[in-house]
Amino acid sequence: MQAQILTPAAVLVLWSIVMLFWMAGTRLPALKQKGGLGKAKPGGRGQDLEGVLPDEINWKAHNYTHLMEQPTLFYATVMILAIMGAASLDVVLAWVTLPYASSTRSGRPRSTACPCASACSCCQHCA
Repeated sequence: MQAQILTPAAVLVLWSIVMLFWMAGTRLPALKQKGGLGKAKPGGRGQDLEGVLPDEINWKAHNYTHLMEQPTLFYATVMILAIMGAASLDVVLAWVTLPYASSTRSGRPRSTACPCASACSCCQHCA
């Protein structure tokens, strides 16, 4: 049963890797059109590109960021269940929870008209 409980976590890891390549595949060409990384200030972060790159480009980065932040409890729970020995109900619940652990609204760009200036999905202004 341990391998079965780890499968939803592995799927989430694969989705994160897909989002990484999708983000890089859209952001790097857009950055090149804006003059490349040579003009970037040292220590800059991805959120510094808000308003510089189009929303259609930035939302993929938002999704990737959320995939690195949101599912940490999901991963921890899956690992604990794998160590303790997961029951079949645990496996079903992991699959049911997976869409919520990876919820990044990947189908549409987020608004940049956010009072907190982050265009995230974690506050009442951006959700």
